[in-house]
Amino acid sequence: MNNHKRRDDAAMRILRAGGNPDELDKILQDECRRKASKKLATTLLCTEFRFPTSLSVEQCTSDALAEFHASLINGGSRVVDLTCGLAIDAFHFAKKADEVLCIDIDPIVADAVTHNSSVLKYKNVRVECADCRQWLNDNSDTKFDVAFIDPARRADDGSRLYSITQCRPDVAKLIPQIFRIAPRLIIKASPMLDITKSITELPGIKVVHSVGTKSECKELLFELERGYDGPVRIVADTIGGHSVDLTPGLLPESDYAVNVQVGDFVGEPWPAVMKCMPRGLLSGTQLHPDTFLWLNPRSSFPGNVYYVERVEAYSSSNMRRLAKEKIHASVAVRNLPITADQLRTKLKVQESSDIRLIATTIYPKQQVLLFLSRNIKKNE
Repeated sequence: MNNHKRRDDAAMRILRAGGNPDELDKILQDECRRKASKKLATTLLCTEFRFPTSLSVEQCTSDALAEFHASLINGGSRVVDLTCGLAIDAFHFAKKADEVLCIDIDPIVADAVTHNSSVLKYKNVRVECADCRQWLNDNSDTKFDVAFIDPARRADDGSRLYSITQCRPDVAKLIPQIFRIAPRLIIKASPMLDITKSITELPGIKVVHSVGTKSECKELLFELERGYDGPVRIVADTIGGHSVDLTPGLLPESDYAVNVQVGDFVGEPWPAVMKCMPRGLLSGTQLHPDTFLWLNPRSSFPGNVYYVERVEAYSSSNMRRLAKEKIHASVAVRNLPITADQLRTKLKVQESSDIRLIATTIYPKQQVLLFLSRNIKKNE
């Protein structure tokens, strides 16, 4: 069933419900379960799990990411989630922690978390409805091992926020209060935030995690420690892949590639790795200081490795000629003043997963089109 048909069906059910609260709630639960069926596949094995609002589906953490968050706490910890929302993170913490306190400002959400902790049989989860800012003022003598917070990432008008200090609540201002109740703080933040700027805004950062899947960077996680004033580790963590330490200085920078030929291999980092701008820190030879592609990387490369089938100069005459070839490929642009959509239109490309077409720049200023194969011989 396509999305339009689902929306039409949901709209008709709402009309037929005629304002009946039980019917409207059933529609809400059915729609939320459908939308979250993949994101919360493990949690929704519990048939009594309830969603307080439709927005809670969009804003909640996935089971996979929550499991990663839980890997960052020690067994037997006392954890407070200061902005718990649907509490998927908190429920995964509860599998390891001795105690988890969930705080949310919305009474409807807090009631749902209380219900869900009961049906999920987490006896070590407590729930309080409160503004975490006021709660921190009123509970400065309470002690936890870890505090977790996921501030709102959008402004009132729905626009994205690009600074941790713009998020609500302003975590930077709350850090002194949070460190009074817990020696460790984990901040979940938007992948749109600038890592370098965030490090300057947040005291006590020990580790920055760029977290994602093999197709998308999902979030940034900042691990802070009370009194810490040492170097910051930057780690890219790919769910279903592996973690790679990208802290500058740990690995030597390499010379840049000056040529790519048919028969070479090209490594394209996973999005969480790309977010860290890993200049010179991966195996193989980087194509250009601002081109995050690597020539002939090792098999352990943290990303997709492709076989070079064809190399074309990026020029007006070639673009006109290639537009007549009816190219089928997935398109990307790395370090060129053109968007993927613009390139796709100019070359009249039809989407295909068999070939990866990347327009890019090779050191020092050579602009090329790389036709890369996903079905490659093993790169030794």
